[in-house]
Amino acid sequence: MRSRIVRFLIRNGPATSADIASALQASSPTIRRHLELMRGAGLVERADQRFSVRTELVREQATETASTFGLTVMPDKPQIPMNEGRIAKPFPQERNNERIE
Repeated sequence: MRSRIVRFLIRNGPATSADIASALQASSPTIRRHLELMRGAGLVERADQRFSVRTELVREQATETASTFGLTVMPDKPQIPMNEGRIAKPFPQERNNERIE
């Protein structure tokens, strides 16, 4: 939801939480909660009941996230799989409500 709000504000400029809620087909309390969390993080600003996005900070956060994503989620050298060295046991089968091992 927060990325949708940021995209809306970038494309449309400053807007009230009601405008955003209407455009994104979400409830006003949900939008207000996300806006306040993003305002606390410094990603959006509020003036005269209208919220605007701080594009330079959003861009910085996106760049930082992309760089750490590559290092942690998609590393060049794969990590050792969690189940390496262990053989998974197959699920027991049942026949006539009796377990077959």
